[in-house]
Amino acid sequence: MKSLKYLLTMALLTGALALSAKADLVLSPFGDIPKNGTGINGGNSNNAENNFFRLVNYIAANPGFDHGTPIFEGAVRIESNLDQPVDLTGFCYAVVHYGVGEGGVSGSGGGVAFFQITNNLDTFPQDGSGPNGFGGISSVDLFKCAGVPDSGTTAMLLGGALAGLALGRRYLKR
Repeated sequence: MKSLKYLLTMALLTGALALSAKADLVLSPFGDIPKNGTGINGGNSNNAENNFFRLVNYIAANPGFDHGTPIFEGAVRIESNLDQPVDLTGFCYAVVHYGVGEGGVSGSGGGVAFFQITNNLDTFPQDGSGPNGFGGISSVDLFKCAGVPDSGTTAMLLGGALAGLALGRRYLKR
């Protein structure tokens, strides 16, 4: 009976982890970066190529933000209806451009914010969080990752492995 309690506790914990693993968009913890001077060869362009370059460099400089290896193939650019929920299925990163706005850094070209995508449908914040861009959203570039399982699957696999180890240990002690 005691082993059944442990097994049920492990199953509930695994289920809770799997359900809680789907969260909202995760904004980079360090705010935005300036658009101007951070593109390819120090460029200022706001396009998918330059935003991919910015994303890869940001991840390299901030390893805690790593959510998988981004790939350019299959990138999608969205420039309209950004106040509506966006289908994020299959993407793991979003690069969002915000205007300078009131209180933003003059001459920065606005802010480029990076989001980890952890769900399939969401609405991006309509105003930037700074420090470079506090204005409205102007574009979003979505990028896929190379072979990354979703977080729910990862939690279920981890829980299953831990439960298997616990059961194996129990029966091998006999």
